[in-house]
Amino acid sequence: MLKRFFNQDTVLTGIVAGVGSEVLSAALLWAGLAIAGEPAVAHLRWFGICFLPIVFILQRYAKGREHLNVMKTLLTVLFITFVAFMILLFSTHSISMQ
Repeated sequence: MLKRFFNQDTVLTGIVAGVGSEVLSAALLWAGLAIAGEPAVAHLRWFGICFLPIVFILQRYAKGREHLNVMKTLLTVLFITFVAFMILLFSTHSISMQ
């Protein structure tokens, strides 16, 4: 059933795959930091690693070239979440333009 869902060429499939992979990797990183006793706020830049799974998923869908709606949705999700992440990093002064 799950395999059939991810073989569809729908926008919902792209949203679930993209946001789901980012949330899952962020939760794993947060849990690892919590187990280590480190505050997640002190290591905000580490959450940039959460964009790697969506890139790998995008690569998998791009090889088939038959899921164009999913690829467009994944690119949109990646762009929106990356811009939001950059705004978060700038607003918390984790990175600066100096």
